[in-house]
Amino acid sequence: MKKFTFILTLVLILNISHVFSSDNFPMGVGPFISLKGGVNAASVPNGVKNDFAFNPLPDFGVTGYFPLTDKSQFGIAADLAYSTYAFGTKLTNDVTNKTAYRVSYLSLAPNLYVSGFIIGFNFGLPLNGKAKNTNYISETDIKTDDLAFLVEIHIGGMIPLFYNETGRLNLILQGGYALTGLYNDNRDFNPHPASASVGIGYIFNIMDYFDY
Repeated sequence: MKKFTFILTLVLILNISHVFSSDNFPMGVGPFISLKGGVNAASVPNGVKNDFAFNPLPDFGVTGYFPLTDKSQFGIAADLAYSTYAFGTKLTNDVTNKTAYRVSYLSLAPNLYVSGFIIGFNFGLPLNGKAKNTNYISETDIKTDDLAFLVEIHIGGMIPLFYNETGRLNLILQGGYALTGLYNDNRDFNPHPASASVGIGYIFNIMDYFDY
């Protein structure tokens, strides 16, 4: 997570001199795809350690952008996506005995976009979940009824790499933390996934710059 934060900060600094001197982007919409991994940011029982896990399936969806001004890059960027959150655990006395948890959501993420920075929330309806023990090669389904509605806060960057009159190609860097527990009951040690992702997206211009 520290490396991800450093890379995000560096890219934003390199980009900032350009974005503050540019007019806003027009209204647009387009697809995105991103790779993501994560950890459990909550406590675990004695004898268990948290472990990082990658998502086998990338997140994908569509992003819509709505400008709020015309002379500065300030607007609302909202994502509708199929999102997966992964984290792992391993036994303290046998670190080869690992379990990877992966839960997928239909998610809606409204974000505030300010000159390459994005900050906002993600709300997710659970679709499915699995827990796979990599030592015994066993996989168990997590019942959707046992999963809680996701509320996540995230921060990152959506940085234009290339743009013309048709649209723009964006580098997407994002880190997030689930404010809600994974399960909808009051169990002890309810996981709170924290994630980091990197991806690309293309937003097609669908409207010329607004006149304010």
